[in-house]
Amino acid sequence: MKRRSFLQKVAATGIVLPLTLGFPRVRAFAKAPEGSPFARIAAANKDHIFIILRLAGGNDGLNTVIPYTNPDYYTARAEGNIAIPASQVVKLPDSSTLGLHPSLAPLLELYKEKKMAIVQNVGYSNQNLSHFRSTDIWLSGSDADVYSNSGWFAKYLEQQYPDYPATLPSDPFAIELGTYLSTTLIGKNNNMGVAVGASDFIPGLPNTDPTADTHAGEEESYVRQIMKQSNIFINSIVAALVKQTTNKVTYPTGNQLASSLQSISRIIAAGLTTQMYIINIGGYDTHSDQLNSQQNLHKQLADAVLAFQRDLEAFGTDKKVCLMTISEFGRRIVSNGTGTDHGSAAPMFVFGTGVKGGIFGSDPVLTDVEGPGNLKMKVDFRQIYASVLGQWYGASEAEITPNALPRHFEQLPIFQTTTNVDEFETDTSLLSLGQNYPNPAKTETIIPMEGILSGMNAQFTLSSVDGREIVSQTILPGQKTVTLDTRSLPSGTYIYSLKAGKSRRSKSMVIEH
Repeated sequence: MKRRSFLQKVAATGIVLPLTLGFPRVRAFAKAPEGSPFARIAAANKDHIFIILRLAGGNDGLNTVIPYTNPDYYTARAEGNIAIPASQVVKLPDSSTLGLHPSLAPLLELYKEKKMAIVQNVGYSNQNLSHFRSTDIWLSGSDADVYSNSGWFAKYLEQQYPDYPATLPSDPFAIELGTYLSTTLIGKNNNMGVAVGASDFIPGLPNTDPTADTHAGEEESYVRQIMKQSNIFINSIVAALVKQTTNKVTYPTGNQLASSLQSISRIIAAGLTTQMYIINIGGYDTHSDQLNSQQNLHKQLADAVLAFQRDLEAFGTDKKVCLMTISEFGRRIVSNGTGTDHGSAAPMFVFGTGVKGGIFGSDPVLTDVEGPGNLKMKVDFRQIYASVLGQWYGASEAEITPNALPRHFEQLPIFQTTTNVDEFETDTSLLSLGQNYPNPAKTETIIPMEGILSGMNAQFTLSSVDGREIVSQTILPGQKTVTLDTRSLPSGTYIYSLKAGKSRRSKSMVIEH
């Protein structure tokens, strides 16, 4: 058996996250010695935990973050009537054009508290519409034309822990809930996480007798090594759950995601130093029956995430935990009659007390498409990964590129703590805001801008002449324009502004219908 196959399908299933504590006694073989790189780096990273929710199947972004004032949305989804009526949309308080699916209503609390970020139009160039291939690209962090068996976070961990696996940490670096490890946690040389799922395999003590000097003996030694790691990690997970057996809030019942987050909250509160968790949620391949399917999936997501955030806050662990959704692609703009087919760009959510809440990026443009009618990507998903590594984990550019990611990607100011991204305050010499065109605007207008650098906290606003704010959105580093849909705005004069640090640029524009 090849080692990679063993890592993914056998050894990884040897760890079970116990919701009940009926395990046989297990023994830990070793702990990292004091003074080792494990002890030093784990101490630095123990207050930064990241959770990835993978919405497997390709979540439909247009019915998740809904452009409810855009008639093109309703026209595109008229067949089968799969658009969400504007009257049902959960309106976002800082946008006059966007709202959430009604089943995501519980998340409005977090959004208003600035604990939820929405990143618009996320994808990658040359989008592959295959579930398998696109998933590989997202989990590895590679380009669409590069085939890689190792993942972006595992490669980051490998350079952080150079003495692994000769020396083992007491807690697993990362935990994935499921029957095998996905590529994100498989490094170039080693498995950098453990899979946790229902399994009838509990590793016992590996045989200590010497193995034969043969190929079979070499493989047996490798199996023993994985079993040794498994025993250590089982011990730490069980110990954490024994230490913390109750949650602070009540989670929704009959919700598998909620059950998973409930257990994760407990072991975080108990002090487990695992730095990343991955949870896989299926069902998002909504070619048919999309309205019912997405309603149930979004309710499960919203109820679970809200309970989890409140539980973290009650435990006092919320400042060190963030959560993010990913999906291999969005879906087609136009309805297929009962659902939507595979598409390209879609929004992502990032949750947590450490998040800079709000909308990042512009509204999706439904008339400027690629391929068979798909939304164009405006934000590369690896910009999000770079932001997670650089801002959340405090990685330097040298640690991100080219080790974890293939090249430099501009970070987005998503997090409150920006360890390696300096806040922009004084150097605004390159900041400029151009005149919108066309002006006067009838249905749409484009506003040019320059000088939005990495690390800036830049914000665009549109206001009425009496100072009432109508539109507000975060501007991404390198962003050149903002496109405004003006069809729902009354005729008149408006003021638009670009603020970065302590500097502000403003101009007026006219809308005529």
